[in-house]
Amino acid sequence: MTKTVLLACHDCGQIHRVESAVTARFRLTCSRCGGALSRVLHGGFDRPLAYAVAALVLFLLANMYPIFVTELEGSVRENFLLTGPQQLVHYGGGLAVLGVAVALLSIVVPGLRLALIIGVLARLRVEQLTGPRLRPQLVGYGPSRPRLAAAWKAALGLRQWSMLDVYLLGAFVAYTRLHGYVGTSVSVGGYALGALVMTQSLLQLSLGRRRVWDAIEDPEPHAPEPGRPWVMCHDCQLVLPADAAATGATPPRCPRCAGRLEPRRPASLQIAAALTLAAYILYLPANLLPVMRLIRFGYDQTNTILSGVEELAQLGMWPLALLVLFASIVVPVLKLVSLSWFLLAIRRRSGRFLRQRTRLYRLIDFVGRWSYIDIFMISILVALMRYGTLTTVEPGTGAVSFAAVVGLTMFATIFFDPRLMWDAARGRVR
Repeated sequence: MTKTVLLACHDCGQIHRVESAVTARFRLTCSRCGGALSRVLHGGFDRPLAYAVAALVLFLLANMYPIFVTELEGSVRENFLLTGPQQLVHYGGGLAVLGVAVALLSIVVPGLRLALIIGVLARLRVEQLTGPRLRPQLVGYGPSRPRLAAAWKAALGLRQWSMLDVYLLGAFVAYTRLHGYVGTSVSVGGYALGALVMTQSLLQLSLGRRRVWDAIEDPEPHAPEPGRPWVMCHDCQLVLPADAAATGATPPRCPRCAGRLEPRRPASLQIAAALTLAAYILYLPANLLPVMRLIRFGYDQTNTILSGVEELAQLGMWPLALLVLFASIVVPVLKLVSLSWFLLAIRRRSGRFLRQRTRLYRLIDFVGRWSYIDIFMISILVALMRYGTLTTVEPGTGAVSFAAVVGLTMFATIFFDPRLMWDAARGRVR
């Protein structure tokens, strides 16, 4: 008998009943909004585990060796991943907070995420070889392997905040600016960082969608009967009977990942609206205040985000100028306008452009993190260009506001539940 799999779209809430043979052969997308549903790869976990271990080795090399080495008038500076955050912390105040954020996004979170991925994949690989051992059960509800599920859920949650790929682009922009002022060379850490980003991309491609979750626990025993109401776990996309989320004294939990079973994210609209409004307030100082100050031979020059783009264009670096323009100016505006449109459309219960709005949500969710290119570039320049009156770069307060705008819009996108747009069109949102 053919096995049937239930797949619910994460973005619009549409449910699909698909034969397992189809999910094993094809990449599936939602018939209503076009969102990705399933991408199952053949084979075990040998390849992704090998990629993860290689990525960890490269991550250690990228931290142990300098990314860049600069030289001016016999004075040499080296930039490690930690050097930029340390320099920002020395300025105190908001810049110290920015330094901590850079360290988290470029060192702590990527390292923690790799450790979690290796731990989960190693456990699943051992089970493929030896078979699962006796699995501890939580009383009443919860996953059969709570630690494994919690580790994988944390690894997925940290994915957006692991920004070594964004850091690499920021380092490339910084290199082009450094090269015009001081002698600059790429060191071992820089090459390790480039190889690390490539390896992480291969790791992500080799994991597929739902592969690890289905290995942690088979979704078939939890599937509702045809025609029965259902609810989807927002964390692991497990489809369950709706009565599993019935209200009671004990908060309902997903039997696979122990996530809260909620038909929609609670207070999604209120949180997203508040974060979007806060980002609007900080947007003006982020663009008007200087993000960087260059002192060269006694000449003092301050740069805003837009003036930095103009400088790259004047130097003939049009590809880089367009990259910074898109990441630092276009993307934040696009996210603010898009979130405002989504919230207004829900309030008006509009059913127009639902598919286009959902695709736009996926776009801003993907590109939002790339706006940190300028922040990483500034942290590198501040660390390396410290040659007194000859050439020195100091961070500006506008960088703090800009980083806050990007962070707030990322959180707003995460908390916003796009399924509410489809609910509103059917009159289901109060």
